[in-house]
Amino acid sequence: MSDALFLSLRRDTHVERRGDELIIHGAGDRTVNFRNLSRGIHEAMLRLTSTGETEANLSDIVLSNDGAGALAEYYYHLRVLEQKCLLWRSARADATLLATVTPISPCFEFTTKPVTRNLRYQLSRFAFTRALAGEVVLESPLSHARVIIADPRAAIFVHALARPCAIAETGDPGVGLSEDAVIQLLTLLINSGMVTEVEEDGAAREEADLSLKSWEFHDLLFHTRSRMGRHDQPVGGTYRFAGEFPPPSALKVVPSVEKIPLYRPDIERLKQEDLPFAFVQEGRRSIRTYGAQPLTKCQLGEFLYRVARVTDYREVDAPTPCGPVHTDLTHRPYPSGGALYELEMYVVVNACQELASGLYYYDPLNHELNKISGQSTKVEELLAGASSATLIPSNDLQVLLIVSARFQRIAWKYASMAYAAVLKHVGVLYQTMYLVATAMGLAPCGVGTGNADLFSRAVGVNYYDESSVGEFLLGSSPA
Repeated sequence: MSDALFLSLRRDTHVERRGDELIIHGAGDRTVNFRNLSRGIHEAMLRLTSTGETEANLSDIVLSNDGAGALAEYYYHLRVLEQKCLLWRSARADATLLATVTPISPCFEFTTKPVTRNLRYQLSRFAFTRALAGEVVLESPLSHARVIIADPRAAIFVHALARPCAIAETGDPGVGLSEDAVIQLLTLLINSGMVTEVEEDGAAREEADLSLKSWEFHDLLFHTRSRMGRHDQPVGGTYRFAGEFPPPSALKVVPSVEKIPLYRPDIERLKQEDLPFAFVQEGRRSIRTYGAQPLTKCQLGEFLYRVARVTDYREVDAPTPCGPVHTDLTHRPYPSGGALYELEMYVVVNACQELASGLYYYDPLNHELNKISGQSTKVEELLAGASSATLIPSNDLQVLLIVSARFQRIAWKYASMAYAAVLKHVGVLYQTMYLVATAMGLAPCGVGTGNADLFSRAVGVNYYDESSVGEFLLGSSPA
């Protein structure tokens, strides 16, 4: 039933005519020039670019004017529009729009796979609906397109596909829709990758693909949305909030009644006397047992100095689409995209010589600890979480380092990839911590997960402003 689908151009395009030349202007580089079109293809394109038309009627226009030999060229022109994400296909009930498939990637290709009446179909476990620009859309990380749900009956039909169903089995197809309209809808959903066929044993066919079976929904969605290829959103340093609010400061201010200066090692001496890099790299291990004596405050100070201190601070004018915006940047011992350094470090002390148990914020500019709280129930819960994740007895833990991210600091500049960049930064910080701890003869251990809500309550920050994104255990090395 793909012939019954309605073809049109996306809403934000406009068409320019220069004699027999058609120029279709879309956003960005989505401009197509059609020259030397045959009479039938030219008339079909005019219909497509004005009011739109069913695929069958457009083909008939080409056939009646140019003959069957012109169809290949006509379909080539449709493919060009599709690759530019300019061609929309819609299902309609009489004159009422039900749903529209809109490409979001040049890789999208509407395959025109037909609906089989006796075959059962089910909504893909990767498909999801959300609100976007005042519309309800159906999307999937498996797809290079999105489906705009324009009519409540289409939404009800999508809801019904949560369970396997076939056209031949449905007594009232699509809740008040004709069978023809249901087949149009299902054709859209099949060819946009939103539904999967169901085997006789009731298993979704997509689950037979082991490469898909291993993906969880949120992981695949995050992967596709934070990299280019399967979405149509801006990516990279767009300075998307320039003009809305000023960039967050490079340095966080934490009020504290107790500031604890830390030991500053002689970096020049360490450059001469530290263990060779290859020795440190090859000796790096996760160590889950500790020495009889906890690490010292001096060792903790040296570790934090070598890992996370501010080595340089400067103010600059960032070149944004809204003009130069004054902001500040820092440098630290590990790399960070755009020198934004959105990561912060908190120290949860269970046992450390010359340092009381409790929760501290590490001030990377002044190289000191700002005490947030002493030993408390929340501190114990944070330690218990690290213990559970690493199977190290909670009482044996010495220092838990919690890495948080101030999301606005990096999201102010970067679009689509901001959180992905945060996780990359956590990774390079982990490696830096491992190497420094190994060089110092300490016991390091990365923690696989942590409780971000608990962290926010313990520190007293807004979960959406700043949240924990990594945990790392540190202790004295066993003999």
